[in-house]
Amino acid sequence: MKIKNIMNNQKLLENLPDQNPNPIIRISLDGELLYFNNSSKYIIKIWDIDIGDICHKNIFKKIKNTNKSTNYFELKIGIIYYKFSSVYINELKYYNIYATDITAVKIIDKFPDKNPNPVIRLNKIFELTYFNQAALEFIYFYKLKIGDSIIKPIYKKIKNSNNINEKQTGRIRVNFKTLYFTILPKNEFDSYIIYFTDITANIIIDKFPDENPNPVLKCDKSFILKYYNRASQYLIDNEYFKVNDHIPKDFIEKIKNNEMSFERDINEKVYFFRIVFIEEFEFFLIYCTDITESKDKELILLKLSKYFSPQIYDSIFTGKLDVKIKSTRKDLSIFFSDIVGFSTLSEKLEPENLTRLITDYLTEMTNIAIKYGGTVDKYIGDAIMVFFGDPASKGKIKDACSCISMALEMKERLKYINQQWVSSGISEDLKIRIGINTDICTVGNFGSNNRLDYTVLGNGVNLASRLESIALENQILISENTFNLIKNYFKCSFVDEIFVKGKSHALNIYTVDGHLFEKIEQSNIKYKSNGFSLKIETNKITNKSNILKLLKKAIDRLNKN
Repeated sequence: MKIKNIMNNQKLLENLPDQNPNPIIRISLDGELLYFNNSSKYIIKIWDIDIGDICHKNIFKKIKNTNKSTNYFELKIGIIYYKFSSVYINELKYYNIYATDITAVKIIDKFPDKNPNPVIRLNKIFELTYFNQAALEFIYFYKLKIGDSIIKPIYKKIKNSNNINEKQTGRIRVNFKTLYFTILPKNEFDSYIIYFTDITANIIIDKFPDENPNPVLKCDKSFILKYYNRASQYLIDNEYFKVNDHIPKDFIEKIKNNEMSFERDINEKVYFFRIVFIEEFEFFLIYCTDITESKDKELILLKLSKYFSPQIYDSIFTGKLDVKIKSTRKDLSIFFSDIVGFSTLSEKLEPENLTRLITDYLTEMTNIAIKYGGTVDKYIGDAIMVFFGDPASKGKIKDACSCISMALEMKERLKYINQQWVSSGISEDLKIRIGINTDICTVGNFGSNNRLDYTVLGNGVNLASRLESIALENQILISENTFNLIKNYFKCSFVDEIFVKGKSHALNIYTVDGHLFEKIEQSNIKYKSNGFSLKIETNKITNKSNILKLLKKAIDRLNKN
């Protein structure tokens, strides 16, 4: 009787599911499809089965339930998400599967609450149905709640559109912020999703450059100029570009090479450019500063620097040295040198050639002096005066050793200068005399209230000058004071005794022959004979492979001859 009642009820149930808007499917214990209603047709089509077919194993596995009377699970069928409840009918030995479309819920659940930007949802009659946490400020500002009609600016944006099914955009104020909104129709869910982005910073960036007294330009990632402030007009006029044009090509190259700051001439002015990429808004801001005046001052300072030794120049412009009449007593090593027979040489040469040659010589010597830390005091025609120990000192012994090392290198450098002079048509060899003395001297600013000279005075200076005047060709004469400081580091030979004004006794003088500890292997290679001259300065070579090829070629040619 019970089975008969169930069978009668079953026939009644079979007539009901077709009226159900949700899918209903019936499957046997063996996985055979027994029945499905009209709402299930989409599912059955995707599963690719029909009445009497066996259900796919993976799906049937989810449907079967050995422990519970009802089994719940979710599946994505095509583009739709379904929640299934599988109910086992024990008396009839089959499963009834009820499905509910949860696609909208899944989509909504997926993102808005995690989205850092405001997101809201409206139904088709423009009532608020959802908002995420980030939208609370918007909700409170407009005093909205679920079920309320949306505010007029957004409502009008949708209603006034030619096609309400197309994306719409606009702006809206919330407190002191400006939000950019995008309305996306979701017809499959009978709703509108509205996304908001805070663009307040972008607007501020767009507005403030006009208040900036310096030029500011903005270009997009394609290097198209999108904006410039009033102060930029000079650049625009002189570079001949405008909004929606590409910025100058060299600017583009700088950006591509990641050179985000540089100087550039714009007609008669000089500008410093600093380029900043605003990642959030994907554009470049180009800040410009007119540095014409500072560059002019820099040029003046550069010109002035030619009249000072680097040490003195740095001391003055860093504030270490006061520009006033002031002196002090210090242990200094004083150096004098001049060219032997310069007067005769100057009579043979044209003024232009003489100027060029003496400039080359003084430049070479000055570079060596600077290398060893010497302060170049002055040039007196072809003569050079250098001192060590002021404004900076490494100690009396080290200062004296630096002075001697400088003198030896200057003497060595003469060979190179002579080769240059020969190539210029001057047959006479260049020869110099050098005198060095170490003593306590007076050093500082001397002169008048209107003009100062930073120099050294004293008997120690006079003795160095005297030693230079009595030195032989290419000889380095030093005083006994200097000899006592450097004798453990340099080869020296006693020369003679001399009497000088102001001294009651004779002074021993010495010549410097070289470094005491010469390296066994010299880095430089030099050789000269009839028809052959070779000089290799290994520390200056940068193209070794080319030189080796050239030497091999020369050897091959010699072997053939």
